[in-house]
Amino acid sequence: MSDHTATTTAEPAHAHAEAHSHEGHHGSMLSHVKPYLIVGAALFIFTVITVALSYFDFADYGMFRWLFGKIGVHGMGINIVIGLSLATFKVCLVGAWFMHLKQEGATIWRPLGLTFFFCFCLFMLFLLAHSDPIPTSSHPLH
Repeated sequence: MSDHTATTTAEPAHAHAEAHSHEGHHGSMLSHVKPYLIVGAALFIFTVITVALSYFDFADYGMFRWLFGKIGVHGMGINIVIGLSLATFKVCLVGAWFMHLKQEGATIWRPLGLTFFFCFCLFMLFLLAHSDPIPTSSHPLH
Protein backbone atom coordinates (compact mmCIF):
# COMPACT_ATOMS: atom_id res chain seq x y z
CA MET A 1 0.00 0.00 0.00
CA SER A 2 1.04 3.54 -0.59
CA ASP A 3 1.72 6.24 2.00
CA HIS A 4 -0.51 8.66 0.11
CA THR A 5 -3.75 7.02 1.27
CA ALA A 6 -3.66 8.50 4.75
CA THR A 7 -6.46 10.98 5.31
CA THR A 8 -6.59 13.89 7.66
CA THR A 9 -9.68 14.66 9.72
CA ALA A 10 -8.76 18.24 10.56
CA GLU A 11 -10.98 20.87 8.99
CA PRO A 12 -9.47 23.84 7.27
CA ALA A 13 -9.59 27.07 9.29
CA HIS A 14 -12.02 28.77 6.93
CA ALA A 15 -14.67 25.98 7.20
CA HIS A 16 -15.47 26.97 10.80
CA ALA A 17 -15.83 30.63 9.82
CA GLU A 18 -18.15 29.70 6.93
CA ALA A 19 -20.40 27.75 9.28
CA HIS A 20 -20.82 30.78 11.53
CA SER A 21 -21.47 33.16 8.64
CA HIS A 22 -24.03 30.70 7.26
CA GLU A 23 -25.87 30.69 10.60
CA GLY A 24 -25.79 34.48 10.63
CA HIS A 25 -27.30 34.47 7.14
CA HIS A 26 -30.29 32.45 8.38
CA GLY A 27 -30.76 34.88 11.27
CA SER A 28 -30.89 37.86 8.91
CA MET A 29 -33.23 35.97 6.59
CA LEU A 30 -35.62 35.42 9.49
CA SER A 31 -35.55 39.15 10.23
CA HIS A 32 -36.58 39.81 6.60
CA VAL A 33 -39.34 37.19 6.64
CA LYS A 34 -40.83 38.20 9.99
CA PRO A 35 -42.60 41.39 8.74
CA TYR A 36 -44.19 39.39 5.91
CA LEU A 37 -45.48 36.82 8.38
CA ILE A 38 -46.87 39.59 10.60
CA VAL A 39 -48.58 41.32 7.67
CA GLY A 40 -49.92 37.96 6.44
CA ALA A 41 -51.33 37.24 9.89
CA ALA A 42 -52.87 40.72 10.02
CA LEU A 43 -54.51 40.16 6.63
CA PHE A 44 -55.91 36.84 7.85
CA ILE A 45 -57.24 38.44 11.04
CA PHE A 46 -58.83 41.34 9.14
CA THR A 47 -60.41 38.88 6.70
CA VAL A 48 -61.97 37.03 9.63
CA ILE A 49 -63.16 40.39 11.02
CA THR A 50 -64.67 41.28 7.62
CA VAL A 51 -66.58 38.00 7.51
CA ALA A 52 -67.75 38.47 11.12
CA LEU A 53 -68.91 42.03 10.39
CA SER A 54 -71.00 40.78 7.48
CA TYR A 55 -73.32 39.12 10.02
CA PHE A 56 -74.12 42.43 11.75
CA ASP A 57 -76.59 45.01 10.54
CA PHE A 58 -75.01 48.28 11.62
CA ALA A 59 -78.22 50.16 10.80
CA ASP A 60 -79.73 48.57 13.94
CA TYR A 61 -77.27 50.43 16.17
CA GLY A 62 -78.13 54.04 16.94
CA MET A 63 -74.56 55.28 17.01
CA PHE A 64 -73.83 54.04 13.47
CA ARG A 65 -77.22 55.19 12.20
CA TRP A 66 -76.57 58.69 13.59
CA LEU A 67 -72.94 58.86 12.42
CA PHE A 68 -73.56 57.65 8.87
CA GLY A 69 -76.87 59.51 8.67
CA LYS A 70 -74.82 62.73 8.77
CA ILE A 71 -73.31 61.85 5.39
CA GLY A 72 -76.54 60.43 3.96
CA VAL A 73 -75.84 56.71 4.30
CA HIS A 74 -78.68 54.55 5.58
CA GLY A 75 -79.56 50.86 5.83
CA MET A 76 -77.20 48.40 4.17
CA GLY A 77 -75.11 51.30 2.90
CA ILE A 78 -73.56 51.51 6.37
CA ASN A 79 -72.40 47.90 6.13
CA ILE A 80 -71.08 48.51 2.63
CA VAL A 81 -69.06 51.56 3.70
CA ILE A 82 -67.56 49.69 6.67
CA GLY A 83 -66.74 46.65 4.51
CA LEU A 84 -65.15 48.76 1.78
CA SER A 85 -63.11 50.69 4.35
CA LEU A 86 -61.74 47.47 5.79
CA ALA A 87 -61.03 46.14 2.29
CA THR A 88 -59.19 49.37 1.42
CA PHE A 89 -57.00 48.97 4.50
CA LYS A 90 -56.16 45.39 3.49
CA VAL A 91 -55.32 46.50 -0.07
CA CYS A 92 -52.96 49.12 1.35
CA LEU A 93 -51.21 46.46 3.44
CA VAL A 94 -50.77 44.21 0.40
CA GLY A 95 -49.50 47.08 -1.74
CA ALA A 96 -47.10 48.42 0.86
CA TRP A 97 -45.54 45.12 1.94
CA PHE A 98 -46.00 42.45 -0.70
CA MET A 99 -45.69 44.78 -3.69
CA HIS A 100 -42.89 46.73 -1.95
CA LEU A 101 -44.52 50.11 -2.58
CA LYS A 102 -43.43 51.40 0.83
CA GLN A 103 -39.87 51.60 -0.51
CA GLU A 104 -40.72 53.51 -3.68
CA GLY A 105 -40.17 57.19 -4.30
CA ALA A 106 -42.41 59.98 -5.53
CA THR A 107 -42.50 58.47 -9.02
CA ILE A 108 -44.85 55.77 -7.75
CA TRP A 109 -46.65 57.70 -4.99
CA ARG A 110 -47.94 60.54 -7.18
CA PRO A 111 -49.87 58.30 -9.59
CA LEU A 112 -50.91 56.09 -6.69
CA GLY A 113 -52.26 59.13 -4.84
CA LEU A 114 -54.22 60.07 -7.95
CA THR A 115 -55.58 56.52 -8.09
CA PHE A 116 -56.70 56.74 -4.45
CA PHE A 117 -58.40 60.05 -5.20
CA PHE A 118 -60.38 58.60 -8.11
CA CYS A 119 -61.22 55.50 -6.08
CA PHE A 120 -62.54 57.76 -3.31
CA CYS A 121 -64.61 59.65 -5.89
CA LEU A 122 -66.10 56.37 -7.13
CA PHE A 123 -67.01 55.44 -3.55
CA MET A 124 -68.69 58.82 -3.15
CA LEU A 125 -70.64 58.29 -6.38
CA PHE A 126 -71.81 54.96 -5.01
CA LEU A 127 -72.90 56.60 -1.76
CA LEU A 128 -74.74 59.34 -3.62
CA ALA A 129 -76.52 56.83 -5.84
CA HIS A 130 -77.40 54.69 -2.83
CA SER A 131 -78.69 57.58 -0.73
CA ASP A 132 -80.73 59.19 -3.54
CA PRO A 133 -81.75 56.52 -6.11
CA ILE A 134 -83.55 57.36 -9.33
CA PRO A 135 -87.08 55.98 -8.81
CA THR A 136 -87.78 55.09 -12.45
CA SER A 137 -84.53 53.13 -12.89
CA SER A 138 -85.33 50.22 -10.58
CA HIS A 139 -86.04 46.85 -12.11
CA PRO A 140 -89.52 45.41 -11.35
CA LEU A 141 -87.98 42.28 -9.81
CA HIS A 142 -85.95 44.24 -7.24
